[in-house]
Amino acid sequence: MRILYISSYYKPAYIYGGPAKSISTMCEALVRQGAQVTLLTTNANGGNPLDVPLEQPVDVEGVTVYYYPIARSLPHTFFYSPALARACEEMIEAHDIVVLETFFTHPTSPAVKACLKLGKPYIIPPRGQLLPWAMHHKRFKKQIYMVILGRRYLNFAAGLQCTDLVEQGAVEKLRLKAPPFIVPNGLDTSHWKTLPARGTFRKQTGIPENHRILLMLGRLHRVKNPDLAVDMLGLLEGNNVHLVFAGPDEEGYRTQLQARASELSCAERVHFTGLLSGDPLLQVMADADLFIMPSAMESFGMAAVEAMACGLPVLLSENVPVGKWVEEAGAGRHVACTPEAFAKACNEILRDGSALKEMGKIARVLAFQRFDINIIAKQMLAQLQAIHSSGIPLLDLQLVKA
Repeated sequence: MRILYISSYYKPAYIYGGPAKSISTMCEALVRQGAQVTLLTTNANGGNPLDVPLEQPVDVEGVTVYYYPIARSLPHTFFYSPALARACEEMIEAHDIVVLETFFTHPTSPAVKACLKLGKPYIIPPRGQLLPWAMHHKRFKKQIYMVILGRRYLNFAAGLQCTDLVEQGAVEKLRLKAPPFIVPNGLDTSHWKTLPARGTFRKQTGIPENHRILLMLGRLHRVKNPDLAVDMLGLLEGNNVHLVFAGPDEEGYRTQLQARASELSCAERVHFTGLLSGDPLLQVMADADLFIMPSAMESFGMAAVEAMACGLPVLLSENVPVGKWVEEAGAGRHVACTPEAFAKACNEILRDGSALKEMGKIARVLAFQRFDINIIAKQMLAQLQAIHSSGIPLLDLQLVKA
């Protein structure tokens, strides 16, 4: 099957967070399932464009990727690329189905127009963009877009790929013609099978072995609630718990967090690593005791799945959809998004060392058995094949549990 993905950005543009990882993980897994996957994207990478070959095929882990230059005439967050727009029609014509990993950004319009002109089916994974909290952000602009173009683009889609029941419910409330279906995000568990020995990160940062480490993974952004994590640290019992932020800083937020930690007299127990990947990230995870995600909003919570794959129990806010699976399996806790609720749950989890270890074992099993990308890619390929052959996705929720 010839599948064309169109995305505003692609790896190694990890500055954009989880989607940059999950999109590439899915594309590579579909290739392993026997699909022919091509991806059109831009060279966007925040303020520093990727140093990659442009407008020519690049083999990225088996995926044929075309990077197109992002125009400087508009804000880079719009991902405006005339070159990508010009390439859409020819590329779409050569494929069986299109996956539009973009909605509120520029590549959407030329891609949808080409699909409709050529009669090619396309699906849109909303990736949280249609959830109420996301629609409220820059609300006026999004309302105008939805009225003029957005609903039309969604209605003409052959399907809308949701990652969980929460997102599916939000999509259904919009009363769109395109049917939603569920395929969760997946994790390439091969990267997590062998973990480094414990102790390297602790030695580098001077954190004693008998102290606990709470890990928060992801960009420093208000929506991730890192300030809540600092406030929680100030409420915890004792002074032997450290908080590690592993992710890029945005808009100088680190300075504010450090100031808040100083106010709470816990600045010496707050650590910032910057953006990590590969072995350095695994070393931090190996030394951590509990993963926390106090996000005000998440479309799925992929960072929590990565933490579970490392054997870390997780403490998530009620706004993280993957928390439903976590709570059911006993791999962690899913609590209210307040410093008090997080501090209470954290104290309870850390108090019992043996229970903490058991929770971590359950978390690792959950990550490998429920979210392995090879399992998820089979579900995705089945949906794409169904849409290509019959025009509609499979709506059997057993696919989610496979």
